[in-house]
Amino acid sequence: MAKNANTFPSISPVPFPQARAAALRVLTAPGLAGRAYLQGGLVPWVASGRDSGRPHGDVDVSVRLGDMPAVRAWLAAEGLYDPALDSLDLGCNESQNDFGAHALVDGVLVSFCPFHFEGRDLRQRNAALAVTDGFDALLEAVVPGVAEGDLFEERALPGGTVIGCATLESVRAAKVASGREKDAHDVAEIDGIGYDPARYACAAAYGAMRIECVAHGE
Repeated sequence: MAKNANTFPSISPVPFPQARAAALRVLTAPGLAGRAYLQGGLVPWVASGRDSGRPHGDVDVSVRLGDMPAVRAWLAAEGLYDPALDSLDLGCNESQNDFGAHALVDGVLVSFCPFHFEGRDLRQRNAALAVTDGFDALLEAVVPGVAEGDLFEERALPGGTVIGCATLESVRAAKVASGREKDAHDVAEIDGIGYDPARYACAAAYGAMRIECVAHGE
């Protein structure tokens, strides 16, 4: 559930090296390493060590719902926390349920999206914000019949850095399900790296994924 950062007045899509640097700052930070998992279109390129050759509007990071306090603590300690970019402060979030937070990290929009499981259903939350999307909304993607090990792993990158990362199989499945033209480029990179056909059984779950708008602004 990536956002379009073009509507945020102080940010625009950035080259891959800048997006990668911001992602690694987050993923290797004390207190977040092992808790934060890179998601989305950066994954295959960070995994391969190759430049995607295209701009990236934001960095998507998944975090267990119970680890969101650690995210906010790190953002505050780094001087990066902005309540205007936090789902907890949205007017439409009357329930005060946590749908994540966003931050500008070295000029790159980073979205911290909490997830939890109900049985074998992944529930991945995110918030759309008026400052980034033009509207406020609380969103939840439900992916049925998956386990955490299907979706998240520790990955050693070229050069030896180890990060939390979405599995290549889950990223490929999500991008195939989306059917967007730009995602075909990312799918091709995953195919070049290689992936586990057995673990790619998660593709059926992504085909059944649904996205719910839990609440929205006026």
